Amino acid sequence: MKKIFLSIAMVASLFSCSDQLDLVPLSTVTEPTFWKTPDDALSAINGTYRVLQNSNLYGGFFMHSDALTDNAYSHYTFYNYLEISTGSGFDSNSPLPSNLWNINYQGIVRANRVIKEVPNITMDETLKNRIIAESRFLRALFYFNLTTLYGDVPLILNIQTISESLVPRNTKSEVVAQILDDLTFASNNLPTSYSGANIGRATKGAALALKCRVHLFNKQYPETIAAANAVSALGYDLVSAADFPRIFSPALENNNKESIFEVQFLGKTGATPVVLGSNFNSTSGAMTQFGPAPYAPLKELFDIYTTGDIRLGATIIKPTDVFGGQTYTGNLSQTKYSYKKYVIPDATITTDGDANYIVLRYAEVLLSLAEAENELNGPTGAYAPMKKIRNRAGLTDLTAGLTKDNMRAAIKLERRKELAFEGLHYFDLLRYGATDLKEAMDNVTSISGHTRVFQSRFILWPIPQSQRTINPNLTQNTGW
Repeated sequence: MKKIFLSIAMVASLFSCSDQLDLVPLSTVTEPTFWKTPDDALSAINGTYRVLQNSNLYGGFFMHSDALTDNAYSHYTFYNYLEISTGSGFDSNSPLPSNLWNINYQGIVRANRVIKEVPNITMDETLKNRIIAESRFLRALFYFNLTTLYGDVPLILNIQTISESLVPRNTKSEVVAQILDDLTFASNNLPTSYSGANIGRATKGAALALKCRVHLFNKQYPETIAAANAVSALGYDLVSAADFPRIFSPALENNNKESIFEVQFLGKTGATPVVLGSNFNSTSGAMTQFGPAPYAPLKELFDIYTTGDIRLGATIIKPTDVFGGQTYTGNLSQTKYSYKKYVIPDATITTDGDANYIVLRYAEVLLSLAEAENELNGPTGAYAPMKKIRNRAGLTDLTAGLTKDNMRAAIKLERRKELAFEGLHYFDLLRYGATDLKEAMDNVTSISGHTRVFQSRFILWPIPQSQRTINPNLTQNTGW
């Protein structure tokens, strides 16, 4: 059910004239004939969702960000995955930091327009509040990405002229406070579910699950627990072991009790390809027709899955596996493995896939609950959520009597196994800090001639030099 995004292609022209302005956070356009009707409001919020599909967000980067960690490898230099992973040839002029900055601010500018203009439209108040809440959820998500990568960033909440936009960076704590305020509003004004053409929009559960993540990343453990419990109270749960691989495919998208928020990809509708498909097939190397894999799981990831863990077969394709009717050889992958999540076993689908990308799911909420319980109260409260995750995976319970440090290590390992290729492992390493990021880089030894060298500055990305040229009030992160 992806009908809400059938209109995105039609509304793209609304924003196309201002996309270049969107790329710099920090400008404004006049739209005198727009913002008049409820349909205008819906078109605008749909256009904000459209940003999520960009290849620098959930259409590529978050899947492939595991190549910046000990989970995966990329020889792809065009967007700096190889340079960032090795720790060389990566600086404030590199494309990827600039692209991530630009696309997140593009989303923020679009959300800000909706938040500013929709209140002035004469329309049903419940629908009006829902659209504003959707915009604030999306703005919170974009700002979460920015604060995790760059730390302090400009907090832009209004439509600005270029002269008004030359502002300094706000502290990360200021931005996080706004993120949480947006998510509180969103959780109070979004419905718990949708039907028909609206399936796929942000829900109350999505706002609470993102709130849980934001609290955890900022070490606000009581609030993490409260948000996790609020998500659980809405009825979310883990799917069965048999259904686990299917939640990453069109078979169960938007239709299972575990997935909380997904980025919608239309892919092929009937016999006609559309422009809103994903390219996860084309970068996987999983089938001969897909071509060589620029991104591939590392042996270091394969080796952490123990015998009987059903997540291995749902995450990685290994030699001799049969996928899409073909026996996989690994010849198209420099690591001899391919990622399996979000890959459709159809040789005719390359860059027009229709597998949604899951941004938030209940398994992450349980793992966040376990981590917050351990950090706040010690290991006792962490056992129950960990049991649910491990038992679904086919694993036994954790050993009783673990210390707080041992439980912390167990939770980190479980997050890595459960959430591989879901855009979280790299973000986790950044929040864990220098010791964990260095260890992850040092651990990668399975690729001949590929060496990763840690530097302490890697905990935060550089502020793009292109932005500092536009706005001299932007300071640079330490070491860049």
